[in-house]
Amino acid sequence: TPKPVRLAITGMNAEELKANVQATDWTVQDLNMDPKLPYGDAEFDVVTNTVSVDYLTKPLEVFREVGRVLRPGGLAVVAFSNRCFLSKLVAIWSVGDPD
Repeated sequence: TPKPVRLAITGMNAEELKANVQATDWTVQDLNMDPKLPYGDAEFDVVTNTVSVDYLTKPLEVFREVGRVLRPGGLAVVAFSNRCFLSKLVAIWSVGDPD
């Protein structure tokens, strides 16, 4: 498999990030503590968020950051899982609608 010119990844587990052989650089960061992505403006053609949106406490701030780091016309891809880990979910997502 050809390696991309640049594949920057951000996550919370250094060991998992290090194990990604496709990544050219990685950053450990808890986006719930600091939603500002550690990248410059218009730096990427594509940004992906893979099965972690459900765990964000500041999703709007994170998505604003995605827009900031994407080049004009760039692509944002969000993947969801159909598995539910109640112990990891942000509380607001795991309670029912009171109405």
